[in-house]
Amino acid sequence: MKAYILGIAGAVLLSAVVSVIAPNGKMGKFVKGGMKLVVLIVLVSPFVTFFIKGEIPFLSEDKTISADTVYLETCEKLIKERDEAAIVTLLKEEYGVGAEVRVEYSDKNFATRKKISVKIKDFGIYAEDEHIDIMKKITAALREQYGCDAEVS
Repeated sequence: MKAYILGIAGAVLLSAVVSVIAPNGKMGKFVKGGMKLVVLIVLVSPFVTFFIKGEIPFLSEDKTISADTVYLETCEKLIKERDEAAIVTLLKEEYGVGAEVRVEYSDKNFATRKKISVKIKDFGIYAEDEHIDIMKKITAALREQYGCDAEVS
């Protein structure tokens, strides 16, 4: 692909130089027309190769495509951090609870949540046994909103 782009750039640059240097008469018209033909041939050459040989010339020799694992791992980390921060904010705003949150994802698909673990640090102001009801409500809300198993302790 790099060679193809460099070939196009070279042909266009050569054509521009020849157009400036070429004479203005009939001979100049033929020279400029010839340069246009050269640029056209350079542009069309990969398609001719495709139709004759049946292969795409832009692919590398091994013709394999691999995933960018660094990018995928970075995306997974960012999604995990975003989900954990959103859950902490939800717990603080809806239930007045301070918590530490950990989200686990599926091994095959990092966008699929497997389990949410919440460790409550500060219950805020609740009666003696009311915090048990709050834990059940949080568990139910997380299961409903995120569609995975939730554990609150």
